[in-house]
Amino acid sequence: MSTPPEDPRLRFVRTDPAASRPRPDDPDLTVTLPPAEPAATLHLPPSAAGAGPAAIAAEGETRFGPGVPGTQGTADDRATGIWRGTLPPEGPSGATVRRRRPWWRRELPSLLVVVAVVVAVVLGMRSCTAARSPLHVVGATVTAPEVGRCAKTVVVTGVLRTDGNPGTVDYRWKRSDGTASAVLHQEVGENVRRSEVVLRWSFDGHGTMKATATLEVLSPDPVTAATSFTYACS
Repeated sequence: MSTPPEDPRLRFVRTDPAASRPRPDDPDLTVTLPPAEPAATLHLPPSAAGAGPAAIAAEGETRFGPGVPGTQGTADDRATGIWRGTLPPEGPSGATVRRRRPWWRRELPSLLVVVAVVVAVVLGMRSCTAARSPLHVVGATVTAPEVGRCAKTVVVTGVLRTDGNPGTVDYRWKRSDGTASAVLHQEVGENVRRSEVVLRWSFDGHGTMKATATLEVLSPDPVTAATSFTYACS
């Protein structure tokens, strides 16, 4: 840019100190500057002329506000993308974080093993039960205690002898006075070979009577046993 020519009138300097005070009638105190040359005018481009103090031009890109233009792919851009859902979250090493499977999917193999073991045990027990021999009654006995005079109740005891297999014995009591009980059931456990059943025969009044109590096994095998005693009261 060239320097404009100097105006000769600007070189005028007063050397008289007393004349330093301004006088309105002194023509030398009036200074007129010539118009500047066109080369001395600086023209700014439209983008720079209209920008405020916060406008910054960097590599052909204009950003407003504090800071510098960010680089594409920085941590801020990735965090923004993850927040917006456009980018998947990544771990520290850059590998994509895999979602943890539900607990039931992780424990499914163990649950299947437990279920298989339970089913096998149940089937094994059922097969063993089916293969076991049924219950059999091999004998029975009936006894009565000594009856005192005017006894009110006589307890008759029957004993069922079985073969040791578990099952149910169906039986009933018959009395010599023509009465009989309903069908009763006796549960027999495994390895049990002796089971007791009881009849309570009540008496009232005076006189003498010979009584007979009969134990009648109905199933699984028909077996009969009986005992007699005398009731007396005078």
